[in-house]
Amino acid sequence: MNLIKFTEQIETVGDRAGKEYNIEKSLEKMKLEWESVFFSLKPFKKSGTYTVLGFDDAGAILDE
Repeated sequence: MNLIKFTEQIETVGDRAGKEYNIEKSLEKMKLEWESVFFSLKPFKKSGTYTVLGFDDAGAILDE
């Protein structure tokens, strides 16, 4: 097969595949972390507006 002459291309493809795998694993981890975060609305006094709850959990994840 004489793969020696393709060493550089094989290394390049292997490096890219490794980086892509790491990105996919990181995205999986992030998705699992964010699935547990829920935002909800709470009426703000009697103003007819709402405040969003759940920023503490989101902020903690973002800090990590």
